[in-house]
Amino acid sequence: MANTDQGRPTKAQRKEQARIEREEIHRKQASRSRNRNIGIIVGVVVIAAVVGLVIVLGGNNNTDDAATPTSSAPVLPQPDTLAGIMKAQPWPNNTEQLPARLAELNLPQLSDTAGALHHHIQLYVYVDGQSVVVPANIGLSSQAASPLHTHDDTGLVHVESADPDFAPVLGQFMDVWGVYFTKDCLGDQCNQGNRQVRVYENGQQYTGDPTLMPLSDLTAVVITYGTPADLPDPMPSSFPSAG
Repeated sequence: MANTDQGRPTKAQRKEQARIEREEIHRKQASRSRNRNIGIIVGVVVIAAVVGLVIVLGGNNNTDDAATPTSSAPVLPQPDTLAGIMKAQPWPNNTEQLPARLAELNLPQLSDTAGALHHHIQLYVYVDGQSVVVPANIGLSSQAASPLHTHDDTGLVHVESADPDFAPVLGQFMDVWGVYFTKDCLGDQCNQGNRQVRVYENGQQYTGDPTLMPLSDLTAVVITYGTPADLPDPMPSSFPSAG
């Protein structure tokens, strides 16, 4: 079901937006490269300070201290309960029932203002060795907008959140898209024998629940269903570089 919302950007506007976004990503990559050595030095200093503090305190294990809190993964809804969930291909951007899905997902507000979280993930999807297009305008319509979305059909996923502490996971993006996705199924294909759902981050297979895989900035994420022989070769192992 294709998006027919009014007010949707034109193809030329989407291309220009994509160009601007990719220039921003390339600047971010260059900045990361410049700051890497500084980060290493700072990290060494911090580690030394912590070690020194432990020595001074003598390894005090006061049982009255509160336990260190641990971060918890988001609770995802059962995909069958989401409005407009898609199983059989094709998988268009599926925005007609986007407002109803977003009401269930409890995501932060979209924001691209200064201080907001703005990350990028390159997403690839393969079913039985065939590449699946990640369409433009996933998560964006004239009625609703998600902090997890696409602008074009290159697979570039944008995370633009008013909450700077938002830590999205892969299942949340797939729920925004409305494609049925669990640890065992992708669309209408579910694990059987050596035909399985496999997910990779920067070339390394993710061995936990793939719906809960963090969407870290500037990473390449590959969702596959099929046999090991159906995996892309070469497997995308890094976020596309400026070159």
